[in-house]
Amino acid sequence: MSKDFRAPLVIPPSGAALRDFEIYEALPADRAPLREYLHILARRWRWIAGFLLGAVLVTAAAVFLMTPIYRATALLQITQDSTVAQMGENDPWAALKGGQELTKFQETQVRILGSRSLAWRIIESLNLKSHPDFSHLSEGDPPPPPQQLKSDLLELFQKRLIINPVKDSYLVEVSFQASDPALAQKVANAMAQEYVQLAIDRRMESFALVKTWLEKQLQRLAARVQESQRKLYEFGQKSDFFALEDKDNVIVRKYLELGALLTKAQSERMAKEAQYRQIEEKGPEAPLITNNPLVLALRQELVAQTAKTARLRQIYLPGHPEMQAEEARLRELRTRLKREIQRICQAVKADYEAAKRTENLLSEAFNAQKEKMATLQQHLVDFQMLKRDAQTTEQLYQALLARMKETTVASTMVPSNVAVIDSADLPAEPYLPKKGLFLSLAGVIGLCLGLSAAFLAEYLDDTLKTAEEVERVCQVPSLGLIPLLAENGAAARHHHFPLPGSEQWLRRLPFRGSPDRALAWNRDRPELVVLNQPRSVASEAFRQVRTSLMLSAAGGPPKTIIVTSPSPQEGKSTIAANLAASLALDGRQVAVLDCDLRKPRLHQVFRVPGQPGLTNYLAGQQGREEILRPTQVPNLYLIPAGPVPPSPAELLNSEAFRQLLLELAQQFQSIVIDTPPALGFADARVLSRLADGVLLVMKHHATPREAGRLTCQLFSKVQAPLLGIILNQVDSNGLGGYGYYYSTKYYENYVGGREGEGPGSGQAGQNHKAQLG
Repeated sequence: MSKDFRAPLVIPPSGAALRDFEIYEALPADRAPLREYLHILARRWRWIAGFLLGAVLVTAAAVFLMTPIYRATALLQITQDSTVAQMGENDPWAALKGGQELTKFQETQVRILGSRSLAWRIIESLNLKSHPDFSHLSEGDPPPPPQQLKSDLLELFQKRLIINPVKDSYLVEVSFQASDPALAQKVANAMAQEYVQLAIDRRMESFALVKTWLEKQLQRLAARVQESQRKLYEFGQKSDFFALEDKDNVIVRKYLELGALLTKAQSERMAKEAQYRQIEEKGPEAPLITNNPLVLALRQELVAQTAKTARLRQIYLPGHPEMQAEEARLRELRTRLKREIQRICQAVKADYEAAKRTENLLSEAFNAQKEKMATLQQHLVDFQMLKRDAQTTEQLYQALLARMKETTVASTMVPSNVAVIDSADLPAEPYLPKKGLFLSLAGVIGLCLGLSAAFLAEYLDDTLKTAEEVERVCQVPSLGLIPLLAENGAAARHHHFPLPGSEQWLRRLPFRGSPDRALAWNRDRPELVVLNQPRSVASEAFRQVRTSLMLSAAGGPPKTIIVTSPSPQEGKSTIAANLAASLALDGRQVAVLDCDLRKPRLHQVFRVPGQPGLTNYLAGQQGREEILRPTQVPNLYLIPAGPVPPSPAELLNSEAFRQLLLELAQQFQSIVIDTPPALGFADARVLSRLADGVLLVMKHHATPREAGRLTCQLFSKVQAPLLGIILNQVDSNGLGGYGYYYSTKYYENYVGGREGEGPGSGQAGQNHKAQLG
């Protein structure tokens, strides 16, 4: 089953409040947006075609009227200097910088190629001022001044010059555009040659500048070298010593020797002092004395002599000569030992004092030499500063001198970093205009503009366009679509079947009177399409609306129907007339009331007198039978509006009008009431309380969404039974996009082969034939 199928609309029972009624979802929830876009394109195809055709035509005119432009291109190789490349290799950040250095180098060369100085050299060398492509700049009355002429020539030349560096390489394309192919080739090759010469000239100029700078620096450094050496010699003469940094310097050597002697004297003094302190503390028992060999020998002899004397005392008397001799020897040993000990103590003391004096003398000499050494250090610092300055100046002088020699040699051999890879050839075909490309781009741009304009117009269009939109915005079911009618009453689209509205079929219609009168009556009433074109799409649309009305209520079809619209000129009177005619042709007794008392029109549609009418009856001037007029449509009667009253709403809200509706309801099966527009007039809302249902007519691509929504809200506030909405004057070109029921081609193909069947072939038609007979 097709996704566009709609289930039968569920209409609320008569008198139900619209706010209590929830419209069912008639459309599938997964409706594809692509289909909606295609419908928009189908409706707005004229916009798209207009923009597309306009863009193509304008581009075609510009392309064929444009003067052909030729382009010649020369290919150059511009490499970096070896010194710059070596610096890049030695740069530790080169890997992180990537191709920045190359990019900067290329941008610099591109700017040089496009510079005004190089352009002026080309203009002068080729004498472009006299060429037809440039000579018009010097024309004028009065002629432009030289500076202005030069500026104009440079500006035009640079506009035609194209510099295109090849990515990730040292190649550069130099192109020139001109209407003369020979000029384009000549300028491109001249640009390459002049740029090569310019590069050589610039390098020679740079060498000359370097030599000049080096010469100035050498002169300045030579003067500095002489001055530094002179200061160094003057300082040596003033200080009365030379070679202060030499290790054989007397002051330094003497200072070192005194330091060593002082250290040795201090060590000896401390050793002597230790011996002296030991003897003073321990006396004869000091190790220095006890360990003396002579003292040891004397003590041994003293011990032996003491033992011998003691032994002899036991033998001899004290006065014995031998005893006396031994005692004398003992005394002598003791005296010798004592003298030896005293000698040792005196010797130690003398050594200590001598060591102390020596230390003091050496300390004094060392301190005096130390002061001389400090003076020497001060002079040495000044001397070293002067010497370093002299050496640094000498090194700079030698470096600049070597650089000067290198520059002198390099200036005699100037290499060029520019090479012409490909010279410019004579262009055989124009570069511009590219007709195929331009027309294709124009088509694409025109199509894009057309699509943008179509969707923008659709977005800005706030009118009701589809039945789905009507139901979504107004929350009221759609009863059908009525196609746009042409001036002759048929659908705006031409239909290729001959029978509808033909003289043969009109002569069979059940009109009151002769068939010739019926034919003339039909031709004078183009609005009644159900009679003029009974087999047309519009007639079928009215029959669909009639069927929807018959099935709109569960207890039976609505008897009293009000037809109104939000605004004027939306076709409500035509809808009311055709709906009433369709009901009458179905065999029902129908009465049409023209309650649009401000601008009545139904009497013109049915060609009946407009007075007396409804206002005469409500004013008590005429009876019901006098205003109820039959029409040429069988079973259809019309009550015209009559003269325009001062207060239509009060007349329609009167008891007399209610009584009239009750009487008509007893006599007719259906009553169709045409009322003024609902927005701005209260007549339709006043009458809605007396009717079984309200039928709203909204014009396709004319009724704003807000107007439709506001109209439904107004009727919902008075609890009027809204039967549905009819979308009127739908363009037949877009009918295929609005649903199955109004597919024009389907309807034509279906009825095209059944020419034998027509109105009057059914049961109602047999009744009409019987009335004619």
